[in-house]
Amino acid sequence: MNRWTSLAAAILLVTTAAWADDPMQIAVVSYGRVPAGAAFNTEPADNSEITDHVDQSLRQTLTDKGFQFSEDAGLIFAVAADTTGRTGSSLGAGPQNNAQVHITINTSQNELIGGATQPANKIPHTFRITLGLYERSSGHYIWRGEITDLKPDADPLVATGPMVAKLVEALSKSVGPAQ
Repeated sequence: MNRWTSLAAAILLVTTAAWADDPMQIAVVSYGRVPAGAAFNTEPADNSEITDHVDQSLRQTLTDKGFQFSEDAGLIFAVAADTTGRTGSSLGAGPQNNAQVHITINTSQNELIGGATQPANKIPHTFRITLGLYERSSGHYIWRGEITDLKPDADPLVATGPMVAKLVEALSKSVGPAQ
């Protein structure tokens, strides 16, 4: 499968997910075939509770699908997870959850914009998982996937399982014969 066919398949997958009533948006790009039953290892992007939870869920889901986990595997999954718009959570996605920014805007000059006032836009609550599968020896990526849960009340610990399952299902479309 060449890159253009893979890109077309990824666009189709994203488009299909966008049409459904599913609050999860998925985007996948496949650069080559993943050998069936291949050994893999994982590499978390950070040392947070949520990334560790995603990593464990990914390991279990891949093992259930016939892949083997091995510390010296030739295929590595780069694992990242992050949340936006959440505060006060013990879960968090790393140190950035502790940062606070306060901005004061002088609204007394509304005449400059026609006297209009706008309500403040709130940052939407989202939970995103990003996976990238690459070859240890060459560093070349074989597959990348990202899924975002847009439900404002989604609990990342509960949403992780279904999100990882959807990513692994998308990955399975790139799995070729065993080598």
